[in-house]
Amino acid sequence: MGKKKKRASKVWCYYCDREFDDEKILVQHQKAKHFKCHVCHKKLSTAGGMAIHVLQVHKENVTKTIGAG
Repeated sequence: MGKKKKRASKVWCYYCDREFDDEKILVQHQKAKHFKCHVCHKKLSTAGGMAIHVLQVHKENVTKTIGAG
């Protein structure tokens, strides 16, 4: 009997839960801007950055962050 290669476990994005086979692709994916302002649709890298943007630019409080993506 031949040996079976043990398949490496998949890596996943903690922003959107998407799975990737390759960590390099995950890193490239995570550099993308995951959060979009519901008012002007500006894309931001973090939920906190989006909340600050909405407060400072649109004078609104963000009470809930809708899933990334």
